[in-house]
Parts: sequence; C-alpha cells; structure tokens
Amino acid sequence: MNKHKILILAALTFVVLLTLSILFYKERTCILDISYHLFYILKDGSFAIQNNRFGAFFTQLFPLIGSKLGLSLNSISVLYSMSFIILSFLTFLIIYIGLKNRKISTTYLLFVVLMTTHTFYWIQSELPQALAFLFILIALLDNAINSNKEMSPPFWLFVSILSLIVCFTHPLILIAFTFFILYYFISYPKQIKLIASIGLIYFSFYLFKSLFFKTIYDSQAIGGLNNFITYFPYYFHIQSNKNLFGYFIHDYYFLPLLLIASTIFYLKSKQYKKIILLLIFFNGYCLLVNVSYPNGAEQFYLENQYLILSFIVALPFVLDVLPKLKKPQVQFAILCLICLVGLFRIAGTHQIYTNRLDWNRNLLAKTKGLSNKKIIIPSHKVPIDTVFMTWGSSYEFWLLSSIENGVSRSIIIEEIQNEFDWAIPSNKTFITKWGTFNYEELNKKYFIFTDTTNYIKMQ
Repeated sequence: MNKHKILILAALTFVVLLTLSILFYKERTCILDISYHLFYILKDGSFAIQNNRFGAFFTQLFPLIGSKLGLSLNSISVLYSMSFIILSFLTFLIIYIGLKNRKISTTYLLFVVLMTTHTFYWIQSELPQALAFLFILIALLDNAINSNKEMSPPFWLFVSILSLIVCFTHPLILIAFTFFILYYFISYPKQIKLIASIGLIYFSFYLFKSLFFKTIYDSQAIGGLNNFITYFPYYFHIQSNKNLFGYFIHDYYFLPLLLIASTIFYLKSKQYKKIILLLIFFNGYCLLVNVSYPNGAEQFYLENQYLILSFIVALPFVLDVLPKLKKPQVQFAILCLICLVGLFRIAGTHQIYTNRLDWNRNLLAKTKGLSNKKIIIPSHKVPIDTVFMTWGSSYEFWLLSSIENGVSRSIIIEEIQNEFDWAIPSNKTFITKWGTFNYEELNKKYFIFTDTTNYIKMQ
C-alpha cells in the first residue's frame, strides 16, 4: 500500500473532522461536561483537571491560552471544539512522520473512524485522549522491536512519561494496555524481555495511582461491577446487551465485520492464541460494560465506554489481516470505505445534538421578554428524550446565551423537586448544580450577568 496514499487519506479525514468540529462547535461545547469545564477554565484562569486525569491538559490548553489572549467566548468555544481533532491529527502525524511507523498510524486512523458516532459530539471524555497517547507508546515499542537494538535512556524516559500520562488519563485504559501487551507477547515471543519491561513500567504506575490517587468518582464507577453478583448467572438477558446488538446494526456495523474477518484469518493461519485473546477481550469487555450498566444508558455515554472495542478490533486487523490482502488497491479501498462511511455517519448524527441545542435556544427566546429572566425549571417540564441529562443545564445556558445573545442567562433545571427553592431570593448570584457564584467574582468578559432580579420557578 502506497505510503503517500495513507497520508493523503488521513489528511482528508482529519480535515473533514476538523471542519465538522467548527460547523457543530456549539453542539460540541454547549453540552454537559464540556460547558462545565469551560466555565471553570474561564472562571479560574487555569486548567480544570478532574479526578487526576491529567491527560486532558492538551485540549484544555486551547481555551486557556485563548482566554489569556483575550479572545471572545465564541472564538474560545470554537478552539475548544477543534482541539480534540487537532490532538488526534497530531497523534497520527507524530506516529507517521515522527516515528515513521506507517502500520501503527494506520491503526490509529482506523480507530478514530471505526466506531465514533455520538462521541464526536460528547467530546469531554478523557478515554479517547488516553488512547491517543497509548498509540504513541505502541509505536515506540513497535519501532524498538523491529530495530533489534539496545534501547537508549531517552527511549525509556519517553516510555515512562507516556505510561504515566496514559495511566492517569483514564482508568479503563488498563484494558486496552493489557490487550496490547498480550498481543505483542504472542506476536513477538523473542522480545518478551522488552515487552515485559514496558508492561512493568505501566503496571507500576497503575499500582501507584490506585494506592495514592484514588478518587470517589472512579470508585463509584467500579461499583457497577457489583452487578456481576446481582445478575448472576443471567447476564445475557439484560437490556444493555440488546441495546448493543442494535448499535452494531445501526452504527457500529464495521466492528463485527472486522472482528469476523480477523477470527477467520487466525483460524486459517492456525494462530489460535490470537483467536482466544481477541474473542476473550472483545466479548469480555462487552460484558464488563453491559453488566455495569444493565439497564442501558445514553448512547453517547456508553459509546465512550465501548471505544475500547474499536481498539481491540483495529490493532490485529491492521497489523495481521490487512497486509495479507494481496492487492494494495484492495487494502486502501477498505480503509477509504471505512473512513468515508464513518465521516457520513458522524455528520448525519448531528441532528440529535442540534435538536438538543435548539430546545435550549428556543427556551432562551421564549423567556427573553420576562421581567424575571432567572429561571428554575422542574424536570418534568423538560423533554428528557431530547435533552438526555440536565445536571449541566446552568453551564449550557450560560454559554449559549453569552455566545448568541451577548448576555449571560441564569437558567437551571432541577432534578429533585424543590431542589433550588432556596435560591429564589438570590438576585446577584449564578446558581449551578455544584455551587453558587456571585457576579462580582466572575470575569465580566465571559460572564455577562446583568439581571439582578430574583429567580422565578416555571409553573
């Protein structure tokens, strides 16, 4: 396969993704966690790293630097939306040009488009960012294996830094890392010492993090594993399994196809260890996520969890199966098809998030003429099928109103009846789910709160 064609395909793919990130920047930033993070970045003038997930530093640099330069809130939001695609494109270029590893960069390109649908619009998660750093680590190991040279101190320094970043950026990366290490153990049995050394570095950091940097959020997430006891042995009857099957048909159709192709290839070539590894990790991880969320959850949230499946499928397919196709044109055509369909799928999904944005926008317009514009909305008045989650409503309305109307509105949706009744007399305070903020303590360039009336409760 012509190396220049891969570079051109990747460049076109990332340019389209970057264009979509600009076109739909409001859908990507006026939503839940990302508007919450942007609020704190602009309020505090510093990073808004949560749960010790330090790998988010790169994407948060864009809004942070933008605020230091005095850019408008609109420009900062566009930059924040773009930053996630820039990280992916830079990762590809580092592997392809910097490390000169075409097969790992191709694997990363396939990973980016193979499953991504709703997570293009819910951009906050640190998991894709952790996987980007992991792919660079894989490329370093792959180069080291093929060089057959003694590794220098700078190599081990880079491996250690990347392992540290990957380890802290997202806890689920443990699954992807373990799969990749075992895959390389099987593929390169003569390089066990090198592979084991990298594994030891990562697992040492993971143990260190688990002992000294525990967070309540991660502990609560792990609590879902108790469902393995609750639902034993009826795991295959839970709703999330049925939902995932539907996702495979409607959105993630390439995933089972490539899984089947790799399984057939390994059967024919009698690589039984890789069949066992692939099927155990794929099916085991599906079970892990689905049992943790037995009744299902919003697709954008679960898709983020399922992205590990894309990693598990892409690595063996590109490294083992694709090179065995005799005609380079066929190899390239498969990659082009997956990229093209992936881009159309991502673009076609925007309406779901545009509808969500439009509901917020319409509410702002309908309440614009009220004498009291600071509003508390009971959750039963909200179309939850459109809005999905409501905890970030105050941050979303602040961001959207400030960008589009030039005035910051204070609107919050209560998830518990009478949750914010205590805030009704607050006339110079911005109320959020997680705290209250006096107007005086907020940067007036980005927080344009001028309404000093009391809150009213929508009836």
